[in-house]
Amino acid sequence: MIKSTERFSERVENYVKYRPGYPREFIDYLYINVGFSKDSIIADIGSGTGILTALLLDRGGRVVGVEPNREMRKAAEALLEEFPKFVSMDGTAENTGLSSNSIDYVICAQAFHWFSRDECKKEFQRILKPDGKVVLVWNNRKVQESGFSAEYEGLLRAYANDYNEVNHKLITKTEFKMFFKNGAFSKVTFSNE
Repeated sequence: MIKSTERFSERVENYVKYRPGYPREFIDYLYINVGFSKDSIIADIGSGTGILTALLLDRGGRVVGVEPNREMRKAAEALLEEFPKFVSMDGTAENTGLSSNSIDYVICAQAFHWFSRDECKKEFQRILKPDGKVVLVWNNRKVQESGFSAEYEGLLRAYANDYNEVNHKLITKTEFKMFFKNGAFSKVTFSNE
């Protein structure tokens, strides 16, 4: 079986071309409601090819992209080389390589379900400043909206490696409560058609 950190190595070009982005309303929410600012130091953990990182950099944020997959990381570095506030690091959620108490916000887009939750929780607590926050993000397909969507979901369930075992939709509310400090978290939904 392919390790999760190597799973997209052969598909980087398609990942860059077809992976959905994130809506402006979501980025606005981060800056208006969560507290992100141009002075924030943001760690994008599992940053992949830099899809979310680019949106944060566009807002003037300082972003460290932590990505264990060499091919994905190199694609992000090429895409984001014009941003002086971007730093790329080879690391995992469980071992980021970041300094203790150095990060204002940890953000994970489309990646948290791959992490070892107990280990990454300890690592996030280590790297976050005392008032730091964690933001977890996923794009969800509307699998029942059309015949195509339902059939595509069926193909993934039948043929995609470990899709039924490692699926962000399988993370329960109880698991989120256990992950976050004092069990406190909120869920916000945005349209991303």
